[in-house]
Amino acid sequence: MYEIVTRCRICGSRDLIEVLDLGAQPLANHFRLPSNPGPEPVPLKLCHCQSCKTAQITATVRPEELFRNYLWVTGTSIAARSYSETFVDRIARVLAGLNRLTETRPRFVVEIASNDGTFLRRFQERGWRVLGVEPVDTIAESAVGSGVPTIAAFFDAKVAEHLFENHGPADVVVAKHFVHVAEIHSVIEGLATLAGERGIVVIEVHSAEVILQDLHYDSIYHEHLFYFSLETLSGLCHMHGLYPFEVFQSPTSGGSLTVYLSRQRHLSSGRLEKAVDREHRLGTNGCRRWLAFAEAAVEHATTLKRVVGRHSVDRNVIGYGASARSSTMLNFARITSSEVAAVIDQNDLKHGRLTPGTDIPIVSPEVGMQELGPADSVLLSAWNFEDEIVAQLRSSGFRGDIIVPLPREVRVI
Repeated sequence: MYEIVTRCRICGSRDLIEVLDLGAQPLANHFRLPSNPGPEPVPLKLCHCQSCKTAQITATVRPEELFRNYLWVTGTSIAARSYSETFVDRIARVLAGLNRLTETRPRFVVEIASNDGTFLRRFQERGWRVLGVEPVDTIAESAVGSGVPTIAAFFDAKVAEHLFENHGPADVVVAKHFVHVAEIHSVIEGLATLAGERGIVVIEVHSAEVILQDLHYDSIYHEHLFYFSLETLSGLCHMHGLYPFEVFQSPTSGGSLTVYLSRQRHLSSGRLEKAVDREHRLGTNGCRRWLAFAEAAVEHATTLKRVVGRHSVDRNVIGYGASARSSTMLNFARITSSEVAAVIDQNDLKHGRLTPGTDIPIVSPEVGMQELGPADSVLLSAWNFEDEIVAQLRSSGFRGDIIVPLPREVRVI
């Protein structure tokens, strides 16, 4: 089911330092039915390469295991749908700055791990030709059914060559979810192939600096093999002839970097230069920062367990958001169905299932809200959608305590 690496996945160095042991945990997206057996736990350890400075986990789970029960659908998030407009606007502005919007032919964009096509749909609405590559068959079929051309495949260099031969080079290649691929060099080579000599590659990754600063230890799970900074991502891409020239901040995952790269060496933007300088000043790529992060994560999990336990003594606690990242947090803090009665989730594919490892029933918003009395509490397990979910809860009339576990500290509002 899995193997443990002893060499850096990026540079091959054996000089890996263990940073944080989150314990043996089930796969974060394996939401089982109560009638099915419990999932096999897999070691979840974060390490730091002393050579190329890339943070990564040690366990490599086979892709067919990781994505067999994958249920995350991008379009269920209001925030994701809103951000998709901003994302496309920024790409259009960057292309205009490179004089790449002067031709009359439709632009062509390929998105890797395109999920249900939420982001590609924004391109379609502006007249672009689009193509998605999505590894989960059922989600790919759903995207096709909604009018977004999508190929069901695990993207790599060979798939890229096939797409290039059949569709030609892309003006833009988007990779917003690629840190789950062990053969990372094949993926980056494929991105460069699809973009050709004139296209641009847009990569979005959860920011290592945000992870460190805001204590996002819940973002560490088996799908996410890598935790990139601007420096470490750029170093990987340099190996395959891709050079960064622009960067934007993204709200995805509670704080991400959207990096623009190409084979041509464009003048670096002021934003990019400032971001590089900030990483150097803060020591983002040093092992010392990651070790301090680990110490703070252990302390935070202890505090969260205590706060949730205190609220569950004389009232009902309902979670909100059965996300993959909440699986890491709940398991690490050892919060189970004895403290949290149920978890609300918008995705009806998860209803009737149990949270991985902690076995908390997942229910619809309608069912969950019926279980909440005026003196009960909500654990905002999908805290990175705080504004969206708190607004929904308050507009529904709920006036009880809302426990917000992150960023950085546990808050009760």
